[in-house]
Amino acid sequence: MTRAPFLARLLGQTALAALPALAPFAAFAQQAIALDPIVVEGTGDETGTGPVDGKANPGTQAGSKTATPVSEIPQSVSVIGAETLKARNLSKIDEALGYTAGVIGAPYGYDSDTNWHFIRGFSSTSTGVFQDGLAHYAYGFGGFYIDPYAIERIEVLKGAASVLYGGANPGGLVNYVSKVPTGTAEGSAELGLDENGRVWAGIDSNAVTEGGLAYRLTGKVERTDGNGAFDDGFRGILAPSLSFTTEAGTEVTLLASYTHIDEDHAGGAWLPYTGTVVSGDFGRIDRDFNTGEPGLDWYEREQFLATGIFRHDFGNGWALTNTTRAGWSDIDESAPYGNGLNDATDSVYRLNFAHQTETRTVLSDTRLETTLQTGALEHRLMAGLDLKWFEMSQVQAFNFASDLSLTDPVYGTPQAPLLAPYNDSTVTQQQAGVYVQDQIRWGNGWIGTLNGRYDVVTTESEGLPEFDRTDRETSWRLGLARQFENGLTPYASYATYFNPQIGTLSTGAPQEAETGAQYEIGVKWAPTGRNLLVTLAAFDLTRENVVQSNALFVTEQLGTVRSRGVELEAVGEVAPGLTLTAAYTDMDVKVEKGNDPTTEGKTPYSTIERFASLGLAYDLPQVPGLTVSGGARYLGSSWADNANTLKVPSATLYDAGVSYDFAEGWNANLAVSNLTDETYVASCPGASACFYGDGRKASLVLRKSW
Repeated sequence: MTRAPFLARLLGQTALAALPALAPFAAFAQQAIALDPIVVEGTGDETGTGPVDGKANPGTQAGSKTATPVSEIPQSVSVIGAETLKARNLSKIDEALGYTAGVIGAPYGYDSDTNWHFIRGFSSTSTGVFQDGLAHYAYGFGGFYIDPYAIERIEVLKGAASVLYGGANPGGLVNYVSKVPTGTAEGSAELGLDENGRVWAGIDSNAVTEGGLAYRLTGKVERTDGNGAFDDGFRGILAPSLSFTTEAGTEVTLLASYTHIDEDHAGGAWLPYTGTVVSGDFGRIDRDFNTGEPGLDWYEREQFLATGIFRHDFGNGWALTNTTRAGWSDIDESAPYGNGLNDATDSVYRLNFAHQTETRTVLSDTRLETTLQTGALEHRLMAGLDLKWFEMSQVQAFNFASDLSLTDPVYGTPQAPLLAPYNDSTVTQQQAGVYVQDQIRWGNGWIGTLNGRYDVVTTESEGLPEFDRTDRETSWRLGLARQFENGLTPYASYATYFNPQIGTLSTGAPQEAETGAQYEIGVKWAPTGRNLLVTLAAFDLTRENVVQSNALFVTEQLGTVRSRGVELEAVGEVAPGLTLTAAYTDMDVKVEKGNDPTTEGKTPYSTIERFASLGLAYDLPQVPGLTVSGGARYLGSSWADNANTLKVPSATLYDAGVSYDFAEGWNANLAVSNLTDETYVASCPGASACFYGDGRKASLVLRKSW
């Protein structure tokens, strides 16, 4: 409902690419499909995509594209299970990241239609979001919104990831793993509400037919309100899926999802530094202050995704896996935005902006895996072909709107019509990448990881503006780890990345692809016989050719930005019935070279360099089924300008919760975030665009499982 930094969405940042071709599914080309009974074995770690079920060191595909325990990946990885999302009654995915080292979730406060996050100091929303290993690229206002109710787990891979995923955010990526059929007749339904007026109902049901077809139906409808919105909003998702095995032994999972959002914008966004961070002559601006106009304010999204996951085991250790997704979204949005403080009248300047954006994408990732023995070395080999195609048609227009008083706002003033569109174009980006990986194991616990990838990316825009560019990049990763019998695994890695850009600078010059490299050393401790994982990582990440939008319609080349830091994270059971989630991050993010000398040696705006969190949950033995939880989150200071003259202060937030299984299959869950209703500014990407953090949100959910 609030819009995220206008420029990041308006101008876009960097691109994922795609190719309008799909890899052939040789293993799936069978004459007839005969359904065999679904057999679910183990805990999901065999695939790296199953339920986390509270495991501290689950198998994951995020850091290797093949199921590997978190402790064996030579980069920092965090995994958040669906049980955590339920415990916090979360409405958005970015709200789940507040207890993860290296990650800032919801950096622009409340925004109901976009999941925003920073990883290791860099915005990862445009080119750092994946689902089931395939990119959810977002450029300008085009992209896809995913509801947490349809997600089985959230995986965060920190640092350079191009060796596996091609063009991607340098700080890391967030991968959503979809809920798929479990092969067991089970399910749950829930009804929830919160103090801001949000009310929702959801169902998640699994079943198996006599013929062996497993299916799942997940759906949710939601009424949204509060945060200064002019009117109630509505959103709904429907996500059916099914799984079966062909007569030839190919495992097939088919998923679809439909998302509908119809709402207006909320307050707390696009406000001036004076009046939010510091008081003005008029005092402080209310946290729910809305810069929009009821008659000119709407946001409508229609979205459809269809995914196929195919796996065939050829025997003798050879297996072929393909994941393919087609996506479409259509967004119609209009709203006046704040555009700076008018000191003379204690009002806010405004821009009236509207766009229509349609996005189409097709992605396909095919990989072949096997395990070979060469003398004393075991090789877990993987080779893959990754194809992506992204097309976005957009029309954007604006005009200046009347000022709005900060002390006595009057809505309904007639506004001038929009000017002729300044952007009316179709942007296409295609990417083809081939990659290889060798996980080598030898001796007494040694693990070496070698990766290489080559990508070709073409980017074209037709209309207004026009541009055409081709990038060719090679990416590498070298990792070395040593597992000890006590569960300690020290590791070191080096990885490169690239991030192709869409568009031109304000000078008209083309945007070159971002490139860079990361060094990381660390240690992971997963003690034998305990459900606990402690990780410590130190990293040095350099980002070249950085592009940043620092004022309306102004896109500039910052040059080189370096992020160095330390991350500490602990998850798991520390005593019988007592679960810990703790994280600490300390970074030094600086512009090392730029064409604006005043920014050199400074921290880019909106970048929080120091943050920490501590969460505890305790199952009371005296009352079976009762769990109490609490947590604290510290968000360090940041800057509102690249010259580092306007500081945004730190904030400490507290959370609490109570969960009670009060009858067979019944659960009541109370969760409160920002318990003390702290008023704080989440970030300011400029002196004219400050965003209040979300206030207290107390929510109650009643769930029935079967």
